[in-house]
Amino acid sequence: MSFKNEKWVKPMMKTVPLSKSLSLDQLNHLIDTGHVFVTPFALNRTAYIVVKHQPFMVVVTDISLRGIQLSGAWYTWEDIERLGGVYESEFDALKAIAGGG
Repeated sequence: MSFKNEKWVKPMMKTVPLSKSLSLDQLNHLIDTGHVFVTPFALNRTAYIVVKHQPFMVVVTDISLRGIQLSGAWYTWEDIERLGGVYESEFDALKAIAGGG
């Protein structure tokens, strides 16, 4: 039994990157319906967390709506805030430690 040609069978939905081929109306619809999120970091890039008042380099391995995976360990956004934050550069982490940001 094949459902391939049946009109009522929808194709599987999956995450796809945004594309410049979307119209402004399509993009606005995605934003209005809660389908667009801005992530603070790119995947597979280095970032820094503060551990014992020292910057510690990690790799951003995954990001979700509720948390971030750093070097394979999941943290909620609240956990990250309690730790002192996650930063794009070592300089930003050092600045936060010094109280400048």
